[in-house]
Formats: sequence, structure tokens, C-alpha cells
Amino acid sequence: MSTSTTLGEARPEWARRQERERRHRRAKSRLRLPFAVAAGCWGVLLLWWAAVYPAFTGTAVDGTAPLYAAAVRAVHVGPATLLQTAAAAFALGYLVAALARYGVRGRYSGPVALVLAGLPPTASLVVSATPAAVATTAALLLTGAGLRLLARRAEGTLAQGGPAQRLDLAVLAAAVCALALTGTRGAGTALVAVAVLLLFLPGARVRLALLTVLALAVPIALGLLGHPATRTGDLHTLRAADLALARHRAAVPPTPGLDAVAPPGDWDAAGADCSATAALTERWNAPAARRAETELATAWRQLLRDHPDRVLDARLCRGRIAWGVWAGSGGPHAATVVPAPAAGSRGLWHPLHAAATWSRTLLRAPQLDWLLWRGALWAYLGLAAAVLHAWRHRMRALVPVAGAAVLGTQLALTASATDQDYRAMAAALFLGPLLLTLATVRTRRTN
Repeated sequence: MSTSTTLGEARPEWARRQERERRHRRAKSRLRLPFAVAAGCWGVLLLWWAAVYPAFTGTAVDGTAPLYAAAVRAVHVGPATLLQTAAAAFALGYLVAALARYGVRGRYSGPVALVLAGLPPTASLVVSATPAAVATTAALLLTGAGLRLLARRAEGTLAQGGPAQRLDLAVLAAAVCALALTGTRGAGTALVAVAVLLLFLPGARVRLALLTVLALAVPIALGLLGHPATRTGDLHTLRAADLALARHRAAVPPTPGLDAVAPPGDWDAAGADCSATAALTERWNAPAARRAETELATAWRQLLRDHPDRVLDARLCRGRIAWGVWAGSGGPHAATVVPAPAAGSRGLWHPLHAAATWSRTLLRAPQLDWLLWRGALWAYLGLAAAVLHAWRHRMRALVPVAGAAVLGTQLALTASATDQDYRAMAAALFLGPLLLTLATVRTRRTN
């Protein structure tokens, strides 16, 4: 029998009862904050859901995320967006609880979460039938799970396990699976984020790796069972847009196959307006593009071999939404894309619908674009707050773990962005303000 056990049994019954009561009160206190935040956020999001029922945008989902589209069709649009509000509210409460482990008080993080649940740029995304809503919620969950696991590593309890840690690992696996369900870009985001977590959570590497493999296997299995993605997806349009910028940068000899897709003047114009693949696809002959797919792929591989700088130039131009605080000015497609409400978005109560539409229209003032509709600024501010907290408390791993999901999003967008849609960086619009509350912590909280 150990000494600690002997001493524990030697204590009077009333002392042991008081200790159990203190632990129970402490546990209830820790749970009170996330539950209150989640409930408040869900209430606000339910108002938005009622205002824009059945969905604010995306009532007809496209084929870029076939598994998500199949899920929406299975449960119908209205219930699907209702489930998204519950998941987003849970994710916000979960992340607030994770930040509390680093000393962030609920008086700071709670109101920020409520504001994010009510602001049109973020709230309207949650109640939209778009894969970006699921990807954003998954990024919140992944960040929260990573922060909680890192806190256990700092406390020296990461290897001990327990119900709470199993919950964190389950949440992380669910987030990875949800990201993969949204398409190849989401899967890329998940892989980058998990790679960062594997580097800085050595005590849980085996479990993280196994859970990630299992989570990524779910969408692959579902695809093989009857919901396969389109064979090429946006790959041929991305490559064609790369070629358009290369042809604009330097004169090339006539290519009959490519010229059948679009006249040389259209290729040049699309290269000058390189912020979106639509600059070319709005002009080209779609049937001819499908027939010339092999020739497009061959020309792109040659371009990558001979002039990789031009491919990178094109990808960075379209990936500006991931890194640029301000929208570009080079052509009609350079502005931040904010989709308009769907025609069927009528809401359950007209005054509520009118208020939601009016508030969103109000915040579309061009001067507010960089602040409310582009995630890059908030990504940098959140990262700066994490750096400050890490410096104050000598916790270097906090910076990469806190920024893993946003970094994965940015790198995935650099590789595969098709336009400047603000929804692609919505994860930073949520994560940045919440991570910014780390700057309020001056001394580490002990509880």
C-alpha cells in the first residue's frame, strides 16, 4: 500500500467529504462557462436560422463537396442548417473552455463568442448550406482540442488519459472527419493541422495518428460506397487558370487545342485578371475544355517543369484571400466575394428576416471589407496574441497549436483557391477574435 493511500485513509471522513465537495464544485464551475456560452450562442444562431430559413445561401449545393451535398439532400436544407447551428454553438463553447485552461476569463471570451454568433459575416455562414460552414466549425473544434491537449501536456497529465482526454481526442477525430467530408481542400487543411499537432504533442502522437487515419478513412469509404467525387473536380480549371497567367506573362506560340478552348485574347484577358478561375471559365468553351483535358494537363505539366515560378505566381494570386488583408484591384474578380442571399431564403418571420438582411447589407460597406469579410487580419491578430501569451508564460508550442487550423486553411487555399470567396477564410474570422483574448492573460490562473 502506498504512503499517499495510507494518509488518505487516515484522514477523517468529514475531511474527505469536504475534498470531494470541493472537487465537485470545481468541476461544475469549469463546466458552467462552456455550457453558458454554447447555450447563448445557440440562441443567437437560432434567431438567424429562423430569419433566413431554410438557408441563407447555398440552398442548391454544388458538386465540389459531393458527400456534404448528399448529407444535405438526405436531411433536407432546413434541418441541415439547424444541425449546423448546434454544432457551431458547441464548438464556440468548447473553444472558450479550452482558452479558460490558459487563464482567459469568461468575461472576455464569452462576449466575443456571442458577438461572433450574432455578426452577419459569421452568423450567416453558419446558417448557409455550404461546405464552408462545416469546415469552419471543424476548424474551431480542432483548435479547441489541440489547445486542451497542449494544456494537459504542460500540466504533465497528457499520458494519464481519462474521460476528458478521450473526449478531446474524439472531438479532434470528428473535426478531421468533418473537414475531409467537405472535399480535398478540407482534407488538406486537416492533414496540415494534424501534422503540426503531431510535432508539438509528443505524448499523444500514436493516438493522434491512428485517429486521423480512421477519420480520413470515413469519407473515403463513403465515396467508394456510392458517393464518389467528380473525377477531376476543379483540377482542370485550376490548371487552365495557371496557363492563362503564364500566357499573359510571356508570348507563346499558337496551340490549336488550347485555342479551341478559348481565343488567345480571352486567355490573355484571364491572365491579366488572375484572382479567380472564373475569369477564364466565363469565357471558354466548356465542351471543348472537357475534350482538351488531356492537352491542358500536358501543357500544365510542361509549364510546371519549365517555369514553376509562373505556377506559383498564379496560385498566390488566387490565394490572396488567405494571406492578404486588403482585396486586390487587378480586375473585376479581385474583390472579396460575398454571396448574395438565396432566392428561397424567406425566413419564418418577415420582420426578423428583414432585420437580418438589413444588417448584412449595412456591413457590406466597402470600407469594412478588410475588417469584417477577410480573415487574414484576424488570423494575424490571433497569432500575435498567441505569441504574446507564449512569451509571457514560456510555452512556445502554444503558437503552432493555436494556429494549426488557420495555417492548414491558408496552405490549402494557396494550393487550390478558385476565387476570393470570404467563406474560405471564415475559420480565421471565428478563431482570430477568440485567440485575441489570450492577450488579456497576464498571470497564469491556478485552479
